[in-house]
Amino acid sequence: MAEKHTKKRVLVTYVEAGFGHITTANSIADAIEALHDPNIEVIRKYTFKDDPQLSKIEKSFVRDVKWANTFPWHNYIQMWMTHIGGIHNSLPFVVSTLYRRACKKYLQILEEIHPDIIIDTHYLTSFLATQYRDLIDPHVKVVTYDPDNSVHNWWNIRVDKFVVNCRPAFHDALEHDFTRKQLMIVPFVTRKEIMEVTESKEFFRKKYDLSQDRLTVMVAAGGYGKSGMNRVVQALMTVKHPITVIAICGTNKRLFNSLQRQKKRVAPRIDLRPYEFVPNVYELNRAADVLLTKGGPNAMLDSVLMGVPVGVFYCASDIEYQSMHLFTSILNCGRFFKASYKIVRWINDCVTNPSILDIYKEAAQEVRDAGNGAVQIAKFIQSYE
Repeated sequence: MAEKHTKKRVLVTYVEAGFGHITTANSIADAIEALHDPNIEVIRKYTFKDDPQLSKIEKSFVRDVKWANTFPWHNYIQMWMTHIGGIHNSLPFVVSTLYRRACKKYLQILEEIHPDIIIDTHYLTSFLATQYRDLIDPHVKVVTYDPDNSVHNWWNIRVDKFVVNCRPAFHDALEHDFTRKQLMIVPFVTRKEIMEVTESKEFFRKKYDLSQDRLTVMVAAGGYGKSGMNRVVQALMTVKHPITVIAICGTNKRLFNSLQRQKKRVAPRIDLRPYEFVPNVYELNRAADVLLTKGGPNAMLDSVLMGVPVGVFYCASDIEYQSMHLFTSILNCGRFFKASYKIVRWINDCVTNPSILDIYKEAAQEVRDAGNGAVQIAKFIQSYE
């Protein structure tokens, strides 16, 4: 075991399983660094990408997310399987069998870093962090942030602190055997750049050469551009009023190229604007009047924090269904649609009567006013021993 460091070493781990885990990890790391505390050293580690054995696990996560974004039954079956052998036993079984050799390597990497605090945003890295604490370094503290708006069976109840972002997730955690002492509730975690945006809708429309007068509808479906996104884009081509359609295709090059070809032949009343992966996508969020998206927590959150109502058209899992329910039914920041023709009807109504969006905008402002949970986590880490 290495000697204790003079600075508090805070390890923030990254894993791709959808982009929400990476975004929230970055947001927390940025918030800690923004404290400018000379006694804290922040270490960002893409462990799963850096090691060949571990990268196979991450690739399986990405494959699962893409499958769920195409076939929602895929994730529901996976969630059902987490009950096999007991909700707190199935993940240890998977780790000790399918992931045994790779996870042993992960513990070796943690030992080389020798952190004082480990911050995770994914259930597997959270589990492995507690393994490291229990088997190698009993002094390390394990802090996990759940980027979802609910708690599933594979979140690890042995962590030192489990951070959630809403009251429903807090109650979920209690039902999954977390103790109140372990739990911490903060506002939604987001990038500091989003909270620092002061420019108007008109500013960003000018920046991206978008019409100032048309209702602007943004369509996105996470970083992979799946989840029936193209079906919604095609439905919007039938809207009878002039609108701008921003289509964020993410890493889906086939969809992007298809829409690039299509935009030359759409009706003049439709201004179709396809984009690939956009790092500062929140700027386009701000330029829009409405976001149509899947039920991913971060997909909806960026839009809501920009004051833009959401319309959800797809839920890839029960996790996304719970997030959709939170943002649409509890927070009242938008609506859920089971059919594309209902989306078209809503957009037509929004063009003729934009004031119907006001109630959702007011709710979105309340979410923004609550602040950035990453800042609260950073202050907690600063004083955590």
